[in-house]
Amino acid sequence: MYKGLLLPLFLLFSVLGYSQTINGHITDEQNNSLPAVNIAILSKNIGATSGDDGTYSLTIPANRSVIIAYSFIGYQIEKIRIPMLKKGQNYTLNIQLKASSTLLGDVIITDQKSRKESFSRIKPKHVSVLPGNSGGIEAILKTLPGVSSANELSSQYSVRGGNFDENLVYVNGIEVYRPFLVRSGQQEGLSFVNTDMVGSILFSAGGFDAKYGDKMSSVLDITYKRPRENAASVQLSLLGVSAHTEGTNKNGRLSYLIGARHKTNKYLFNAMDTKADYTPKFYDLQTFINYELNTDWQISFLGNISKNEYTMVPKNRDTDFGTINEALKLRIYFEGQEVDKYETYFGALSTSYQPSTQLQLQFTTSVFQTFEQENFDILGEYWLYQLENNLGSDEFGEVAFDRGVGKYINHARNSLSARVLNFSHKGNYTKDAIKVDWGLRMQKEEIEDKISEWNLIDSAFFNFPHPDDSIGLPSNPNQQIVMSELLKTQINLSSYRNSGYMQFSKDIGSLTINAGTRGSYWTYNEQLLLSPRASLAYAPIWEKDVVFRAASGIYYQAPFYRELRTPEGILNHNIKAQKSTHYVLGADYLFYKWGRPFKWITEVYYKNLENLIPYKVDNVSIQYLANDLANGYAGGIDIKVNGEFVSGVESWASLSVMKTQEDIVGDTKLDDNGNAIEVGYIPRPTDQRVNFSMFFQDYIPGNPNYKMHLNMIYGTGLPFGPPNGEKHQDILRIPDYKRVDIGFSAVLKAADKKSKLKWLNAFNSIWLSAEVFNLLAIDNTVSYLWVADVSGREYAVPNYLTARQINAKLILTF
Repeated sequence: MYKGLLLPLFLLFSVLGYSQTINGHITDEQNNSLPAVNIAILSKNIGATSGDDGTYSLTIPANRSVIIAYSFIGYQIEKIRIPMLKKGQNYTLNIQLKASSTLLGDVIITDQKSRKESFSRIKPKHVSVLPGNSGGIEAILKTLPGVSSANELSSQYSVRGGNFDENLVYVNGIEVYRPFLVRSGQQEGLSFVNTDMVGSILFSAGGFDAKYGDKMSSVLDITYKRPRENAASVQLSLLGVSAHTEGTNKNGRLSYLIGARHKTNKYLFNAMDTKADYTPKFYDLQTFINYELNTDWQISFLGNISKNEYTMVPKNRDTDFGTINEALKLRIYFEGQEVDKYETYFGALSTSYQPSTQLQLQFTTSVFQTFEQENFDILGEYWLYQLENNLGSDEFGEVAFDRGVGKYINHARNSLSARVLNFSHKGNYTKDAIKVDWGLRMQKEEIEDKISEWNLIDSAFFNFPHPDDSIGLPSNPNQQIVMSELLKTQINLSSYRNSGYMQFSKDIGSLTINAGTRGSYWTYNEQLLLSPRASLAYAPIWEKDVVFRAASGIYYQAPFYRELRTPEGILNHNIKAQKSTHYVLGADYLFYKWGRPFKWITEVYYKNLENLIPYKVDNVSIQYLANDLANGYAGGIDIKVNGEFVSGVESWASLSVMKTQEDIVGDTKLDDNGNAIEVGYIPRPTDQRVNFSMFFQDYIPGNPNYKMHLNMIYGTGLPFGPPNGEKHQDILRIPDYKRVDIGFSAVLKAADKKSKLKWLNAFNSIWLSAEVFNLLAIDNTVSYLWVADVSGREYAVPNYLTARQINAKLILTF
């Protein structure tokens, strides 16, 4: 009896759900009306065509953000996100079909899959306005939920309890690498990604598809833009200079991007505790060239040359630390210098073939080569002082007496060369709403590592180790100097690594299903790995625009090189891949508030970690304990809200709460009775329990050309412990990381607008910014230097990060 009601009810709900109208006029670049243009709502069986006069009308759902596609033979397809319209609301949108995209409310996307695949889409324009001394895309990532970093000098970041080595970075579908020998953020230089060349940025903090490689934590997927017209830019600041040019030939089949960068952090380093002659020089040259052989074939080349040099001649250091009850000062006088060099070369040649609208094939070959040298001889003579802590004393804060004196010598002559060659094939086939993706990769790795380093600590023989005493006896002529640390070895590693994947995705009404698996094999440890992964996304037809997501999968991370090397400089041939099993539940909600668009994202996750290789972190250097094995977990919740808190400009705030621990197999300690007991779970080095970040923009009312940009990050302290202690002793906490950067920008000339000052019209746009780094002048700690007093007691002296600094930035586009 109810069957007869189904069709009327369906028609009724259709009318109620689609009562909002988009209408407008479609033209070409010469403003000629275009008839018969296809207009459709993506992922919906709803569409229309333009009339003979180019006008159109389309009804869309209420309170839902949709994407409308405009297509016509011989013209660029336009895909435009429409902000949510209220019931009964009409909107006029005129379209001009051309190469450049049309913006609506400054919101445009090139695909809507990111919302269903747990990816965050980042607008490249935000990278240039975000205040901060690290710059680059990585600085934006650190403001996202699930991402944490406590070092503004470094581009490295950890995601949901993972370390720096657990993050995948792709540029145009090709995996890129970072240097191996970098110990501190001061040495790091430029990251691979050139922000002037970026067209699309996608980031996933977990639960990603099988097509993304063999790392346990995250994916950063960068796509460089393909220019449609000639343009150029120059960026100048106190921290360096960058320039790029882009363009096409007359028929548009050849496009090119060329970018060059020079970075120097000398200005920042001069405000640090260690006074020295710093000479950091970081350069790179990068190009991306694409040529369309015909409508089916394309060929492209991505190349990069990077040279980083870091020279430091230290002079002295004064650091105040401790508490009111025990106020201390460390003073060091230095001799010697440090000279580090990192050269990397990268080239990738790709060809794409599309024999039909359903099938796409891609073949890529690439090579990565790095030459790295680390040379230093640093002699430090230190005095440890007790400061006067009597508030009533005239000498409050002055040196009261000596607590210790000594010296240390650090020596290194390290070099590493690595070459990674690979050939890969990717493809996808789409038919009847089913998409199949597959890929294969064959990779050869060659690494040569020469290590020669030692440390000697001499605190007037009050510190250990030291030679045997021979007071009153003849000295032993064969007695040797005992080093605190000594490592001398040479390692050569050559191996092959093969991998492949296949995945299927299908839309079934409001449900999107994605399932696939990866396989990999490494000749060094002869381990075959299979990583099944699956995800679901459900977008119910509700009045509120909500998408629910669930994802789970196995993520293996086979060792690369550093994971294999023990602290003694020996490769562990028996080491196996680390394993992380992800469970992710999430939802995002698009809504309007104060008449402006907002998006709320929440994800809850749990990661079961097996076969872990424990490690210690000092600054950005990771020391793996390759002889040990651990199991662990990471779990938490990530929340982000972004939108137009101020009309016309986007801001966001992120909150992450997380806990990650590990249990080292066979690790024991002595209890109060001297009995050996299991240590159990201890915090992992990346156990940052709470992380909050905010990027906020505002402008002078009535004049959006003058803006303010605020970047704020707070993270609870990370675990650390004594340098030569057992891993279970790393339960102390670095103080919380707190930092605020602020910038003020002015558009001196807007793009495509004439200025009253004629000489300014030589530029397309001019943008000027003044920035204050570390606005609150907070001394953040990145690591510790350990020294001893006359009683042998050791003190952890904080190594502070950068102080308050001012920067100026000028961006010119042509």
